[in-house]
Amino acid sequence: MGTDSARTFFTADTHFGHRLMALHRGHAPGADSRDDVTIEQVRTHDEGIVASWNSVVSAEDVVWHLGDLTLKHTTEIADILRRLNGHIRLVLGNHDRAHPLFRERAITAQQELLRNGIEYVCTAARVTVPGGSSGRIPVMLSHFPYRDSYREDRRFRAWQLEDSGDWLLHGHTHLHTETHAELPRQIHVGWDAWRKPVCESEILRLMRGDSVP
Repeated sequence: MGTDSARTFFTADTHFGHRLMALHRGHAPGADSRDDVTIEQVRTHDEGIVASWNSVVSAEDVVWHLGDLTLKHTTEIADILRRLNGHIRLVLGNHDRAHPLFRERAITAQQELLRNGIEYVCTAARVTVPGGSSGRIPVMLSHFPYRDSYREDRRFRAWQLEDSGDWLLHGHTHLHTETHAELPRQIHVGWDAWRKPVCESEILRLMRGDSVP
């Protein structure tokens, strides 16, 4: 999609409007708990994400967001979505109201997402990134790590993909690292690890085992 110069990025777990994330990410100095976090501190958290996002993503780029966009109704963050650069495709996470976990309410939530700037909504996807002998490498996209490698929370087991042998990009764990020894062929693209959307070249560097600057 877009022009030849369009790039593809990946991210997850922005959690717009989330008091707990504002606290954990250092935007609520003086707060001892989620209940102490002010609306202004949440706004600072959200605006920091918007600024970092737009510093690397251009209007014509594609961004795959791998879930937990927000805990709120989409209409409550509509202004934020309008200001985020790129064509956003959302792989739903367990906190997204459009996820089938929310049953019949998910349908309305999906419609709200599509009306407010999200281009595409799904629970998993398969894409390719540049590289390899064939020129493209298949990559799975999910909010969750592969099922057999991540068993800490069985509530979402039904939504975890079986290991296909392909690389997987995911969020959910809130790790501060891009990879983990117990999650082979899996790359964490969540905000807590990167603080920005991740481009394909950075993903390929990790897949090759190179260091990321």
